[in-house]
Amino acid sequence: MTAKKVLYFVSLSSNVPYVLKEALEKAKNKNEVKVFFDLDGARALDQRYLNQLNRTHGTDLEFLLKTALDSGIKLYGCQMNVLIADGLVLVNGVEVAGVATFLETAYQADDVLSY
Repeated sequence: MTAKKVLYFVSLSSNVPYVLKEALEKAKNKNEVKVFFDLDGARALDQRYLNQLNRTHGTDLEFLLKTALDSGIKLYGCQMNVLIADGLVLVNGVEVAGVATFLETAYQADDVLSY
């Protein structure tokens, strides 16, 4: 099976646990996986917001994020959300990226999935 380049675009924080679980499955199968968090989805990357999401979704989101990073999945927070709009405090290992990075990654991906 040929490895694919898979890009997830997450705009709703409620979808983050599902996306991370699916991304981990893709990474386990030797695919190159990247996840771009924007709008409400970027809140899941905020260290201050993680506990609230864990209670809401009944999952250990911090564990999923760490496992994703340890598995080689690249996680990107939209720079507009992180630096300007919400002033998010990112979890360790998450990179800040803008539209140009997203588009470049999307053009090179085999699959682009939006949640």
